[in-house]
Amino acid sequence: MFSISLVVVFVTVSYCNGNYERKRLLRQNLSKRYNPELLPILDSHHPLQVNAKLYVMALQGLEDKSQVLTASVFWYFTWKDEIFRWDHNIEYKNISRLTVKVSDVWVPEIYIVNDVRDMPIRGSGYNKDYVIVRSNGYMTWFPAKELQTSCAIDITKYPFDTQACKIRMETWYHDNTSFVLNTIGLGIGLSEVHYVENGEWDILNLSAYPFEYQEDFADNSSAYSCIHYTLILKRRSSYHLITTAFPFVILMAINLLVIVIPTECGEKLGFCMSQFLTMIVFLTLIAQNMPSSSLTISYLTFLISLQILVSGITILIVTISIYLQTRSIEDIPSCIARIIFSPLIYFQQNYLKKSFTPAQDSRHECFITWLDIDRKLNCGLNILLLLNVIATFSVFVFVIY
Repeated sequence: MFSISLVVVFVTVSYCNGNYERKRLLRQNLSKRYNPELLPILDSHHPLQVNAKLYVMALQGLEDKSQVLTASVFWYFTWKDEIFRWDHNIEYKNISRLTVKVSDVWVPEIYIVNDVRDMPIRGSGYNKDYVIVRSNGYMTWFPAKELQTSCAIDITKYPFDTQACKIRMETWYHDNTSFVLNTIGLGIGLSEVHYVENGEWDILNLSAYPFEYQEDFADNSSAYSCIHYTLILKRRSSYHLITTAFPFVILMAINLLVIVIPTECGEKLGFCMSQFLTMIVFLTLIAQNMPSSSLTISYLTFLISLQILVSGITILIVTISIYLQTRSIEDIPSCIARIIFSPLIYFQQNYLKKSFTPAQDSRHECFITWLDIDRKLNCGLNILLLLNVIATFSVFVFVIY
């Protein structure tokens, strides 16, 4: 038994050493006649076909303020190298594949043109990448990268918005006479093994669109190959409903308490001022998380601004009402006040019973009092607050659905 074990170990070591030596010789012979800077095709009249598929491993997030999408991805590239290949049945037995460094073979020079940090896929650490080479010349390359791509955000329906972010991959230096990019299957998908969900964004759809374009500053006969990947993201609104929408609705409901607080109460004006300042602070907090863009404005920002306007009008009317209640009933409103509130005279004469007796001064028959003006101002304020609530809820329903 001991002798048999020695024989097995000797054969195994000899085989491994022989396999290693064959791989070393194969690698050496292939490198002698290979230049990684040249396109690995024999017929230059036909472009090299490079097939690609993008896999999303993790979605770090979409920054609203800077409008940058951050995602961890890797590509699956395949192409046929007509130079770097061998016969594994005759010349190099049992060696059907090799793993070589990216710097030792030709790989496509591809750029992510909307990456805000590092455009080339072959970044500064590309020498650490490897390419799987098969004996028939088919290459497989799995470059991984953390993308930070620009994404124009439409915040109109924040926090119930859906965004479409693009990843634009182009050949950049090589036109379609050198090599052409093609998609494998749908061209993009989620890596089921590596994918990690994001707590703020949910991926609704992934798509890839390969096409060719011509540069305006280059020769019009040259076209460049590219693939545009589109990620449809929907914001998970549960957190924002609790921290943003719910407090806003509560503040708007509290604002209606102005209707039931009597003007004689000295706290009515203070209550209105508190609501006004609270809405301003609330708008400031919302604006900190939104991009400073005039192209799209959130409906929520518009609604908060509307509440600030209504609160300002409320403060104005309450202040005037407090002033009017200090005036004597015998005081006649000024000429400007009579012109502004002249419709009330017609209303009083036709629909209201006059409160003056014949013994009273006849000069009061055709003039409204400060008390009438105060009453109508408060009535108009109540109508304004109710219309504000109806308009706000209507916009909310429109945004959600």
